[in-house]
Amino acid sequence: MEEPILIPVEYQGETLEFPVTVVTFGYAYQLHVQVGDQRLILEKDNEGNFRVMQDKGEPVKIDKGLMQAIVSTIEGLG
Repeated sequence: MEEPILIPVEYQGETLEFPVTVVTFGYAYQLHVQVGDQRLILEKDNEGNFRVMQDKGEPVKIDKGLMQAIVSTIEGLG
């Protein structure tokens, strides 16, 4: 696995940094974002939009606004 890069995310007036690792599977890829003790997995759906999944099938305990800010920031990068 490659070294994570830090992505700055603006959320509620603060700049937060989250480590993101790109994981490739043939022609597809996932972005693994570490948020505290949880890992979010982002991958593109058939329409090209990112969908967010929780690692290990656990319920997501991360604020929806924060998740949206992370996805918006990542979408703005590419």
